[in-house]
Amino acid sequence: MSVSQRISTIWTILFCINLFGCLSTSMLSTQWSNNLALASNKTEASDPAVNDGKLGTIAVVDPANHRVFGLKFAQTYQVRKVIIHNVNLFRFDLDYWDLVHQEWKQAHSVLQRRNLDGMRVQPKYVIDRLNFQTNMLRLTVRRTVDDQVISKTNPDPNDKVVNKIRKNFLGRLVTYFRVLKPSYASLREIEVYTLAKQQ
Repeated sequence: MSVSQRISTIWTILFCINLFGCLSTSMLSTQWSNNLALASNKTEASDPAVNDGKLGTIAVVDPANHRVFGLKFAQTYQVRKVIIHNVNLFRFDLDYWDLVHQEWKQAHSVLQRRNLDGMRVQPKYVIDRLNFQTNMLRLTVRRTVDDQVISKTNPDPNDKVVNKIRKNFLGRLVTYFRVLKPSYASLREIEVYTLAKQQ
């Protein structure tokens, strides 16, 4: 076998391996449904901006309103993936309504990454590997990047105390309570998907 025939054979083998790799990757990739959360699919939202399909609109929840975003589907779905387009969320829980036990259950808890390469917030959260049936989802915001933590010596009964600090001040032990002062929570969109073949 000549050198040119060997090179030709090697190129043919490499081409076949590359082609097989591309085909196997496309066969193994997950095929998702259309976005189930869209208002056009008759899904109701706590704020119309949550599911209008436009990333330019922003849904806002007042801190006095428990900071919850909700979705109610027109039917029951097998939820497999949720995408949150963020504005100022730092920590939140994704819950679903358990139809069997008639109660809210936590599907996932999220804490923003620390290293954001100079960005203020993580712009998008992709929560996959989910597998539950439900007709309702809610996103309960625990912290936003705009929340403030203030010190109080005597917290009010409704204050959310996040830390307790004891310091020696002029020979006297003084206790300070670090209290969360919540701000408005905002996001751009919530997307919900199931597997395409299960839709």
